[in-house]
Amino acid sequence: MAIKGENFDGSEFVGEALSAGATYAIVQSGDENHNTFLVDDVILFIGKICSQWMNDFNGNVIAITGSNGKTTTKDLISHILSKKGYDVSKTEGNFNTSIGVPLSIFSFPHNASRVYVLELGANRLGDIEYLSSMVKPDIGVITNISDAHLEGFGSIENITKEKKSILTHSKKGYYNEDITEPFRGLVNHPLGKNKIFLKNASIACKVCEDFMVEEDLVRFDELLQDFTLPKSRGEACLLSNNITLIDDAYNANPESVKAAIDNLHSYQTEGKKIFVFGDMKELGKNEIKFHEEIADYCEEKIDTIICYGDLAKNTFNGSKNIPLSLHFNSKEALSNKVCNLLEKNDIVLLKGSRSMGLDSVAEDIKNYVQ
Repeated sequence: MAIKGENFDGSEFVGEALSAGATYAIVQSGDENHNTFLVDDVILFIGKICSQWMNDFNGNVIAITGSNGKTTTKDLISHILSKKGYDVSKTEGNFNTSIGVPLSIFSFPHNASRVYVLELGANRLGDIEYLSSMVKPDIGVITNISDAHLEGFGSIENITKEKKSILTHSKKGYYNEDITEPFRGLVNHPLGKNKIFLKNASIACKVCEDFMVEEDLVRFDELLQDFTLPKSRGEACLLSNNITLIDDAYNANPESVKAAIDNLHSYQTEGKKIFVFGDMKELGKNEIKFHEEIADYCEEKIDTIICYGDLAKNTFNGSKNIPLSLHFNSKEALSNKVCNLLEKNDIVLLKGSRSMGLDSVAEDIKNYVQ
């Protein structure tokens, strides 16, 4: 598929792709021939094919959207249903766009015994409306709604409208805000005290109830005992010297950052609580204010904040009441400082937008401590 982007036109590489073994190409510019098909818009074309695929699909479709927790909730639902014997196909990684969702679905078995668990992402108006109208969920799920991707949406009202559009196209819907009973299992599980995870587990279990008989409903804690979080989404890793690393570096917005700080604060330790904070991107005109608010939120909850990036400097500037506050523009210098600060029983949290690349800092810490 030769997709035209901001910087490159995939049509320019069709010849190279065919020479490398591709059988056919779909393009939106150039000439049409026996193995090259010309369409007006490649993305809309695959969307129409996907829509027809879903029209003919007789299995169950669960679609998940929200500002935070989409991937974890998707993986929780898939995990529970798989453990109960359902044949589950799910979108992988961040394949949650108008390109990633159809490509994922085209790789799934097309039979009535399958359950599709799909993550739907959005960074502008119309994305969820388009995707949910394409996949036609039996169950639509909204994990939460907060100030994420404000740059593309313009306002929290627009975000709310867009996320809730999934319910228009779903036969049944769940919204995490409407679930008042928290998940109370996992007493002995490493994630049992993680309030962010437990909130995602609550809605995942609520969805899975629709697929279970009554005697199964008390066994969710058993079904989740071997569940692990997706990479860089809040997993706590115990390192040598009783140092705990919480790698939550996949992405960040104001609500998810505050929830991560609360999670760090909840830990009992004789060591330091260290927060490594990278820029939160795509927050629009109020991006400075959002970063300043994080400094206030950290007070009396952490011992050290180490900021990274231009926007996070606003957090550093407001963090004078935190015992130790530092700022770095170099990721290498940041990693070196964090590693040198670590002592027995310390807990370090990494949180920032994906583009800040704090996952590499997590690897540096693991290599240094271990």
